[in-house]
Amino acid sequence: MILRRTAGPDLAVTAAVTVVVLGPLLAGGGYWLFGDMVFVPRQPWKSAWLGLDGSLPRAVPMDALVSLATHVVPGGVVQRLLLAGGLLAGGLGVARLVADQRWYARAAAITLFCWNPWVHERLLIGQWAILLGYLLLPWVARAALRLRADPRDWGPAAVVLVLSAVCSPSSGVMAIGVLGVLALGRNPRTWARCAVLAVGANLTWAAPALTATTTRVTTDGVFEGFAARAESAAGTAASVLSLGGIWKTSILPEERTSAVLVLLSCLLTLVALAGLARSGPDRRRWAVLGAAALVLALAPAVPGGSDLLERLADPVPGLALLRDSHRFLAPFGLVLAVGAAHAVTALRSRIRPGTQALWSAIVLVVVAPVLLLPSLAWGALGELQRSSYPQAWEDVADLVGSGDTTVVLPWEGSYRGYPWNHRRAVLDPAPRLLPGEVLVDDRVLLGDRVVPPEDPRVVAATLALADPDPAGALRANGVRWVLVERGMGEPDVPVGAVVYDAGGCCSSTSPPVARSRPVGRRPAWTGRFS
Repeated sequence: MILRRTAGPDLAVTAAVTVVVLGPLLAGGGYWLFGDMVFVPRQPWKSAWLGLDGSLPRAVPMDALVSLATHVVPGGVVQRLLLAGGLLAGGLGVARLVADQRWYARAAAITLFCWNPWVHERLLIGQWAILLGYLLLPWVARAALRLRADPRDWGPAAVVLVLSAVCSPSSGVMAIGVLGVLALGRNPRTWARCAVLAVGANLTWAAPALTATTTRVTTDGVFEGFAARAESAAGTAASVLSLGGIWKTSILPEERTSAVLVLLSCLLTLVALAGLARSGPDRRRWAVLGAAALVLALAPAVPGGSDLLERLADPVPGLALLRDSHRFLAPFGLVLAVGAAHAVTALRSRIRPGTQALWSAIVLVVVAPVLLLPSLAWGALGELQRSSYPQAWEDVADLVGSGDTTVVLPWEGSYRGYPWNHRRAVLDPAPRLLPGEVLVDDRVLLGDRVVPPEDPRVVAATLALADPDPAGALRANGVRWVLVERGMGEPDVPVGAVVYDAGGCCSSTSPPVARSRPVGRRPAWTGRFS
């Protein structure tokens, strides 16, 4: 009964945050399609979803689970369940982590954890799976504390580690870090259990990564390219200290470009850190966890840091996992949320007759994350609009067989700005929507540098497209289909038999592919190489 009473306010606050953030998506049909956030109506099953095709398991096994889910319910429903469920789990999880605090202290933890620049910026670049891993961290921390108290109580830790690893490899690594810092002590049995749990939970992606044969990991220049950035004149350190500083400056919320607001956010961080000092016997562990997250996030941004990491990554390719080191700032958000709850409790303890004005300070700590970052509300203040796939995408998917190989044009990076998606950059949905093997140009274009493709199959397709006889070269590489996505320039298309031609998508078989005209909002065309 007590737990039910305390959970009521937590659920109310978390639900309010979820609705305010995701409102436009929850209010209608269609999809949020931007950055890496790609959901399709029905994602066909492929061995690649389990990392069995030899490629790097970047989304293993999450893609497999999403594929299975979309065979039961439409992809739009899956997207809403994952995003809304993730925010609800994160808010309720951090509230349980500080369950001994008053409801308004727990509310401060919920708002800071679920409403901060890290969450906003990861959402804007579409990294929903990494965001879900972040939202699981309170449950990882809670399981870690239970495991340290009783090494036999390993069940919750096993569950949350598996769930974290399912989200993404980096989420699995972060969960291991949180578990290690908060759970390990002098008991050797705890060390042994943590080691077994860490390895076992991450085998779903680690095993395919160790056996990948068709992919090479690129580290040249990537650490500098993905290093944390200064969002304002306040500098890089201030941005990171306030849970911002993402490398992709084109998606920065307007508030984060203001030095005043960034410094005010740093003030909120200091308040939370002051509260952390009152968090009891675990305060040193929380401090170590926060410090480690800050060091990882800032390492490539300090002078010489990216060069050092690049040199280390040559003999240890696994360090490429740290190339977007800013994502590893996530545990710092959890640390600050715990500190915010204790800061509010400390303020409440000072309220006496004549000092009731301190209640306003408590309210300010609770709502400060929202006041400092209002653009997270309502889908980035309406910027994140819903989109629907034109029918032609499903028509093209029906043409392609599960054993076919398709090359997607234009061959200019893997992000697209479709007219039907409000020209917002999104990862090409073709690999998740079409059956069979789908090859897109997977170079990462970072403005002043280009991260080369990692998959030799993509390299082979690049060479084939540059061949004097691209149709024959593609055919020799086993390519059966060419999909031309219209509305993003006029790529050089191999000559071939046009099988499908409808606005936006054109498919032809057996390169070469014939020219086609865009019709309405549908995909361009598909051609087959006979």
